[in-house]
Amino acid sequence: MKGYLSAVALLLLSGYAAATQLEIKNLEYRYPASAEIQYRVPWFTSTDNPQVAKRINDYIFASFINQLPGNNPQTTVNQFAKSERNPTANLDYTVEYRDAKVLTLNMFVEGCGAYCESYNVPLSFDLANGAAITLNDLFSRSTMAELNTRIRKDIRGQIDTFVDAHKSQTSAQIKEEKGDDFDYAEFYASCATYTDGLYYIDKFSLQKDHLAFLNGRCSNHASRALDDLGDFTTKIPTAELHNQLTSYGQYLTGAKSTTPVEPAPGIDGKVMYGTLGKSMRIVLKVECKYGDFIDGAYFYQKFGAPIELTGKCDTADNQHYELKTSAAEQSQEKITLDLKDGVYQGVWESNGKTLPMRFE
Repeated sequence: MKGYLSAVALLLLSGYAAATQLEIKNLEYRYPASAEIQYRVPWFTSTDNPQVAKRINDYIFASFINQLPGNNPQTTVNQFAKSERNPTANLDYTVEYRDAKVLTLNMFVEGCGAYCESYNVPLSFDLANGAAITLNDLFSRSTMAELNTRIRKDIRGQIDTFVDAHKSQTSAQIKEEKGDDFDYAEFYASCATYTDGLYYIDKFSLQKDHLAFLNGRCSNHASRALDDLGDFTTKIPTAELHNQLTSYGQYLTGAKSTTPVEPAPGIDGKVMYGTLGKSMRIVLKVECKYGDFIDGAYFYQKFGAPIELTGKCDTADNQHYELKTSAAEQSQEKITLDLKDGVYQGVWESNGKTLPMRFE
């Protein structure tokens, strides 16, 4: 477990038009009969803009607790911790950056299956509305492809520099450090070699004057101890990207810009609130993975449990989406959404039944 402070913190954050006060407190769950914290989750509140806090909280719970927070978020965390199907061994966070427009968190997760593996998930939120900030908000599809190539080359460059620095080592020195038959070039040969798909820009965050892209280490679990490089972080100054950013991206990253700009419509990475049928309140939260396919869920707000969805990304115009529950479901559900007058609306279908669906 990472040794982060667990004290309640108060953040004074300025929104677009007026100051927004966000208070953070920690929701904690400790190991049974122990003082050690197993789960620590941020919980945001705001007296002047509660919807901002709600959207951030719902995003974090939907993503990491696999449940909407409900009326008692501490109880939801406790239930998550005690669930027999819960694969998360540890959960923690840090506040990485904040300014008048952006809040950036890092979520630390340790998941366990056949073995335990830890990883970091960077997140950035727009403090005007609490929405998560995605690369689709900031860049065109072509620019994202360019960034993906740039980051892949940066990772290969870091590896090549490291391998070259060890070429002068003798076999005896390598054997003493790493063991028999270890070869640095061979060990890192397969890393950052994928040229199809947007694998290298999947994890990113907005920082003070740059974008930070995070990529996992080259080694598998068994050879982790031999990996001297670990995770890769590529930092690109926002000043270098200014002309490639969307108008929304330029607003978020421009220190002198004061005129609010809205991102282009899209469902990728957003927590969206809507209705199913006449009045059933629902929440949608899906993400476009690697620029290819959608992964996520929708939730009945009354119950808070996820109903998993899959589909294809539509990064061309974000006008039309088709989402489905798993084919293994007893009664498959299909959701069709189209952007009309700035609102995503469409139909939900299952077992011959059709209901209208609408998200604001």
